[in-house]
Amino acid sequence: MWFKCAFAVVCCEKFFSFVCHDLKSTQRSARPPRSVVSTVARRAVCVWWVHAMLPIRRRVSRLVATNYIPGAAQVTRTQITAFARRFVTSDTTHDSDSVDVCVVGGGVVGTALACLLRVAPSTRHLRVTLVDRNKAPSPTLLDAPPPIPDPRVSALTPASVALLRQVGAWARIEKARTAPFTAMQVWDARSVGHVRYDSGEMGADCLGHVVENSLIHAALAEAADKLGVRAAKPSAVKALSNDKQQSGAFAEVHLETCDDLSTATTSAIKASVVVGADGANSVVRDLAGIRSSGWPYFQKALVGTVTLDRASDVAWQRFLPNGPLAVLPVTHDPRLANVVWTNTFAESDRLVSLSDEKFAFEVDQAFRGVGKYGYDEHETSDDESDFEKNAVKFLRPATEKMMGFLEQTHRNGGLGAGAGLVGGAPFEQPPGVVSARGKRGAFPLATKIAGRHVSHRLALIGDAAHQVHPLGGQGVNLGLRDVALLHQVFCDTIETGGDIGSARCLSAYEEKARSANLPMMAALDGLQKLFAIDSSLGAWARGFGLAGVNAIGPLRREIAKYAMGGA
Repeated sequence: MWFKCAFAVVCCEKFFSFVCHDLKSTQRSARPPRSVVSTVARRAVCVWWVHAMLPIRRRVSRLVATNYIPGAAQVTRTQITAFARRFVTSDTTHDSDSVDVCVVGGGVVGTALACLLRVAPSTRHLRVTLVDRNKAPSPTLLDAPPPIPDPRVSALTPASVALLRQVGAWARIEKARTAPFTAMQVWDARSVGHVRYDSGEMGADCLGHVVENSLIHAALAEAADKLGVRAAKPSAVKALSNDKQQSGAFAEVHLETCDDLSTATTSAIKASVVVGADGANSVVRDLAGIRSSGWPYFQKALVGTVTLDRASDVAWQRFLPNGPLAVLPVTHDPRLANVVWTNTFAESDRLVSLSDEKFAFEVDQAFRGVGKYGYDEHETSDDESDFEKNAVKFLRPATEKMMGFLEQTHRNGGLGAGAGLVGGAPFEQPPGVVSARGKRGAFPLATKIAGRHVSHRLALIGDAAHQVHPLGGQGVNLGLRDVALLHQVFCDTIETGGDIGSARCLSAYEEKARSANLPMMAALDGLQKLFAIDSSLGAWARGFGLAGVNAIGPLRREIAKYAMGGA
């Protein structure tokens, strides 16, 4: 503080010397040296002026905070920087027809980014435009959701819920329809091992919420409208100009819009940064010349809605030879559940075409492991070697005894002085499926990652940057994590007076996004390949691994924490 005052005194002295000096150079050159009394008097006046101005500066700061930063009790460095940046960005560097951020892709992830940019104090001054070829769902969907839920759902982690709450969308979603799950049980159809995660040992009310994608999208679209996000007319992206030599301080998105008379009109949007959030088949990514690599699983994920024979708030997942079968709570009705069944192309198409009664029968048998889905744990294949058969015969009884001991230990409170170091929850028999209702569908599965997450004045988020297997329900969660990471990088850049479209800013996002998403992508792909191994020894190894995770408390809780988004 004293240093700042001394610096202000010196500056004021120089200022007064400049203002009060004689304009005639001859008189300046002939002016006698200043006396000590004159110098002391001048500096005393400067000190008085600085102290007189400090209260005024504080009043001005409060006035700025009150009138231009709503809800601020006092001015912080972030708010002052954002306030100044509003004029630097919008008035000096932008044309009248340009924006700060153009988000291409008005789905859940893209709309969430637009909302977060407009709601956060550091970025609410930015001008944000949202572009998509389709109209967003109407907010009326939240007021009266259909009695049968949409089969496309997401299992949102607490971290994702916190982001939706921050932008003002979660309250509407929660009021409309959501289903929290307090536990998750995973087991293999051909082995005895299982793992069970519980929200109680995590100190949380639930592990996550299952919500229909259409409800999330409608709530975000409503929030975006309230926050002043500019939504372009439904348009298709036809070209992208983000060449460093030609576009300079802007990237330009060229759009084609079709009106009611099917007459195509073209337009362009200039932006400091373009964000591609247009899905796995991203047009923005292709137009930017960014390649993606990955592989198909030659499987489809079948989705539908069923009714259980008892209430359940558990997320169930049974790994079958063709792929996992997940049964998730989906509405306020605890007996209604969503089905996500990974299977071959032919089998998925067959299941979709079944009547509701036959489909419910197939799901019930596969879920509870009866009929043709009741695999014999002791069965071995003729193609297996004698070593594998003998190894499994020796290892399986030992594993079963170990699991029995660990489950009994769990009932007695676990080992480790009450810390739950060793001991896992016993297996709970899943409920039965009594009926099916609503529409069903199936979509092909693949994993894919973009070679780069950024280019000149361009960033990719969500499925445009990475596509994952749905077995962990992490697709939307990873996309919302991208939203949080990109927004944080924007905030850091704005606080230092930088350019949000600069290579330095976007490279920081890419580094953070890759380090956050690659481990999860590798884990999901590894699990898919591990559970696809069709051998008795491989089945035993999977069961033993599940039992080991279930038995070791710190490891189980660490995995649950990571899957919950680090919450």
